[in-house]
Amino acid sequence: MLSFLRGYPSPLERQDNETNRALHLARRFARSVSLHHSQRLSVIGHWTTLHRRHKTIPARNCASRRRQISRTRRQHAGQEQTLSSSIRALQADIASLERSAMLRDSATLLWRTNCSSVALDLTREYYLQFQHGYNSRDRDRCAVIDQYMTSVFSPDIVCRDFQGMQAFMDQWEKYTTFHQGLEIKLQAMRIVDSDDDPLCIVTVHANAEMTVTFTEDTVKTLYPALFDRSLHNPQDCGIVDKLVGSRGSIPVELVLNFDEQGRVFSFESRVDLVATLLNVLRNPSDAIHVHQSSSMTADGHWQLEQNSEELARRERMLPRQLL
Repeated sequence: MLSFLRGYPSPLERQDNETNRALHLARRFARSVSLHHSQRLSVIGHWTTLHRRHKTIPARNCASRRRQISRTRRQHAGQEQTLSSSIRALQADIASLERSAMLRDSATLLWRTNCSSVALDLTREYYLQFQHGYNSRDRDRCAVIDQYMTSVFSPDIVCRDFQGMQAFMDQWEKYTTFHQGLEIKLQAMRIVDSDDDPLCIVTVHANAEMTVTFTEDTVKTLYPALFDRSLHNPQDCGIVDKLVGSRGSIPVELVLNFDEQGRVFSFESRVDLVATLLNVLRNPSDAIHVHQSSSMTADGHWQLEQNSEELARRERMLPRQLL
């Protein structure tokens, strides 16, 4: 699947870079051809000059002239060979660039013709890639996931709570490292009508279930207020004891918005923590009590320091909200 993903269109910046590279190669090629032509004319002129001088130079200098002519011939032959090699290398680079442009154009055509089915395939692949979360210490696995993310997601991916690929991956790593045995499975997905939104070419809504084992690190990081109270309050201590070691399933909703380049430029998510806590603790009041001490947003993200101006800016960048 990943080899197929490499054929998908790159961002507009990458197209600009390829255009600049093509212009640079074309200029280099033109300079090399001109230099090659000038070199040949120089050689012809040199031999003509030597031929004219040959008639006036005394015979006793013939041996010296022959050595000079031979030396000059070798020099020009070497220069001509170097120029010819440079031209062949430039021709190969230009041909490679043309093939890349053809592949990019083919991928763009594929995306525009089959954008809905391609978006569904990419969403399905997303859940396969993150089936067991993301842990930066597993370098081999992370290399595959990073390659997928670079191919499919915009580096400036944005949601209500944050912006940027690094922040996105940090959220996944927190889920993975602060729980044990994370596993997420796609349950259903569908295309959402986005014709009235000029930012979106395709919008996919997906439902999944994330299964995790709660640990002491989970309580410390996800429910810090509860953990602090449990050190002194027997009731909270009992809740923590019941929570640690339990395995719960968290319903997750995800909306991925694809742009005209076939990349995910924004997303929405929703996590139902209350239902999970209720299933684990079997007590509605305890579940609400724990949820109120959570450091997680309604979108299912670890809370970050929020700036009102940044929040407003992100809101303006987002398409129509569905969750």
